[in-house]
Amino acid sequence: MTDAATSTDAPATSTTADSAAVPASTAPPANTTTDGTLLSGAPASTTDAPAAEPAVADKPEWLPEKFWTDKGPNVEAILKSYQGMEQLLGKKAQAVVPPSEKSTPEEVAAYRKAIGVPETPEGYELKPEQMPEGVTWDDNVAKQAAELAHKHHIPAEAMKDFMKFDMERAALMNQAAVNMIEQQLESGRAELQKVWGDKMPEKIELARRAAVTAGVDPSSQGFVDPQVVKAIVSLAEKLSDDKLVAGDQTGVSSTRARARDIMTNQANPLYARYQEGDAEVVDQVRRMLTSAG
Repeated sequence: MTDAATSTDAPATSTTADSAAVPASTAPPANTTTDGTLLSGAPASTTDAPAAEPAVADKPEWLPEKFWTDKGPNVEAILKSYQGMEQLLGKKAQAVVPPSEKSTPEEVAAYRKAIGVPETPEGYELKPEQMPEGVTWDDNVAKQAAELAHKHHIPAEAMKDFMKFDMERAALMNQAAVNMIEQQLESGRAELQKVWGDKMPEKIELARRAAVTAGVDPSSQGFVDPQVVKAIVSLAEKLSDDKLVAGDQTGVSSTRARARDIMTNQANPLYARYQEGDAEVVDQVRRMLTSAG
């Protein structure tokens, strides 16, 4: 009976006790069966869920809209803008800036040198090698033009081209004036022809003699007007023949001398107008020299 008692006193095996003896770390996850099989539709682990994206800060007020996206600053656009600014500043550093009232003499000199302005007005070479026909050169006028060009920082080449253009323009104006005078002369001759008929050559010669006697150039513009010619003839007919220049006197020497006097004598009232290129006076001198041969 002693053996039976011993057998009875031995601890009985318990399922609950065995389960409690299993360490907590070896217990299967809640979403699996006891053998570790994943339950259908249940997440394998909370650590497998995607991480939340960081929140985008608000755009700073000083940052332009073109440098901002819905994801934050547009770094590429900012870098390109910076690169463009560097290039622009580099070009401006080499730019030629026109001088102002506050510019120093050194700054003015540097600007003039950069664009081709002479150091002094005398540095301009304005007179062309060949003058257009009918146009005369005046050193005083050229000097004034050079001083104005230097004052306003006009490059030498630009001023030279301008002077050439101005003289060509003057030549065209002179030619236009000559053409107009010739047309008026032809028109006046036609009118006098109607009045005098066959006596036309005789009357013209009388007018020429009267003009030479009075010291007037018969080839001047005033004799284009037929009314002037008729008036001179009318006065000449009232004078005795011995008071007029002889009919056989051509007056060539006198005409040439008067032309040269206009061109060279500063006391001559027409000298200044001739030197300034006055179309009427220049044409008068040209006609005088042409008629003198």
